[in-house]
Amino acid sequence: MPRLIDHAARRAELAEAVWRVIVRDGVGAVSVRTVAAEAGVSAGSLRHVLPSKGLMLAAAMDLVVERATARFQAHAPVLASRADVVALLGEMLPLDEERRLEMQIHLALAAEAAGHPELSHVRAGPDGAVRSGCRTLLDLAHRDGHLRRGLDLDAETTRLHVLLDGLAFHLLGDVITVAGAHALLDEHLAARWRH
Repeated sequence: MPRLIDHAARRAELAEAVWRVIVRDGVGAVSVRTVAAEAGVSAGSLRHVLPSKGLMLAAAMDLVVERATARFQAHAPVLASRADVVALLGEMLPLDEERRLEMQIHLALAAEAAGHPELSHVRAGPDGAVRSGCRTLLDLAHRDGHLRRGLDLDAETTRLHVLLDGLAFHLLGDVITVAGAHALLDEHLAARWRH
């Protein structure tokens, strides 16, 4: 009887191999040969799932988005307080080794995508996911009466997204501490919160 293959799990394993190549040697080192060697599979086996560098890079970024989204969704947004919102926003920041690795991959791939128009979706995916997460939290906070009346939620979504991006970048560079990031998020929300 032929062995059944879990294609999603296989793709994730190969995307993790792409991550390891990127972290160790940079995006330029990603190739069928290097990723196959890293994953411990034949080049033919890799090509069956991810036949080109573009698809390997896309799979690597897709895995970043999938994992961040799963973390965000696993913490069912019970927004009883501003601290709950800050904690949930923290799921989108590089506050531990797993999230730091994801942010490193995100930044490396976003930089690579700038020179390759066919990879524009590699950058758009994470940006869209973060913006969507920000909007979801603001919509829930608004629905539950936590936000001041009259706020432009589109503008607030953009402000929060930009703040998260800046915090993520500075956390990765160790310019700001985790406590400092939480304090800035809380301060930002406090100015919009109904007291």
